[in-house]
Amino acid sequence: GTGPLAGIEASMKAASLPYIFVFGGDMPWLSEKIITAQALNFLDDRPEVLVPRTGSMTEPLHAIYDCTLHSSLEKYLRSGGKPAVRDFIALSRVRYFDLPSTDEIMKAFTNINYPEDLPGNEA
Repeated sequence: GTGPLAGIEASMKAASLPYIFVFGGDMPWLSEKIITAQALNFLDDRPEVLVPRTGSMTEPLHAIYDCTLHSSLEKYLRSGGKPAVRDFIALSRVRYFDLPSTDEIMKAFTNINYPEDLPGNEA
């Protein structure tokens, strides 16, 4: 019942490096170019979470997380905190990676949850 936050917590626990890149399993068109730019931006000034943002849209499931958050995330989940990723990262030192709203970027952040979400399968 804790959704993606439980996956983020498990990833942090299993990580052999100090940071993890998290992405949604329903995002089939990830962009190496965007991820590389995001990683380089993260290394410039390492927040606890780096979340991409286009306009007012944020994508916490295409983000870089510092694994030092593991213990606080584990406590948050055990205390019954809300399962929304946005609620947890609001308690963290988050920085936004601003991107323009281009077709390439919007495609990279597209979620495919149902067959009708695929291009050409619209109802």
